[in-house]
Amino acid sequence: MRTKKNLILAVLSICVLAAALVFALVDALVPLDLWTHPLLNFLFCIAVGFGIIAVCLGFKNSSPWYFFLSAVLLGLALLYVLLQYLTWWICLLIVVVVWAVFGIISFMKAGNQTEDIALNKSPDYKTFEQRKAEEAAKKAEGAKNAKPLPEIKSFKDKD
Repeated sequence: MRTKKNLILAVLSICVLAAALVFALVDALVPLDLWTHPLLNFLFCIAVGFGIIAVCLGFKNSSPWYFFLSAVLLGLALLYVLLQYLTWWICLLIVVVVWAVFGIISFMKAGNQTEDIALNKSPDYKTFEQRKAEEAAKKAEGAKNAKPLPEIKSFKDKD
């Protein structure tokens, strides 16, 4: 099942790259004068595509890392677009607000995992006694299954 998810993610990534490349080539060959430069438009499409994929993965996996990555990518893409139409300090203020919203969403969606780990409520948490019992069981099993080592004879030994 894991390989199917990775395959879908790879296909989506290739589609994002292809769409960004087509958009940049069309902008370079047919002067659309949409924004600044075809290379920057390519980077904009890449940032938006991978940002949206990261948001979806963030909600699916409840991972703060994906929310952080999507906030950076989508914030930079938004900054690029807004700089064409607004003053730089207004653009920067809007991007900071977007980053704050992503931080709040990340905390609300994935913040409980960190709290569970800190309060030892995680399902993977084991007390000291449980870990010692598992370690003793492993040692007992290892001693039970242990084979005696063969005797090594030296060339100095005489039969």
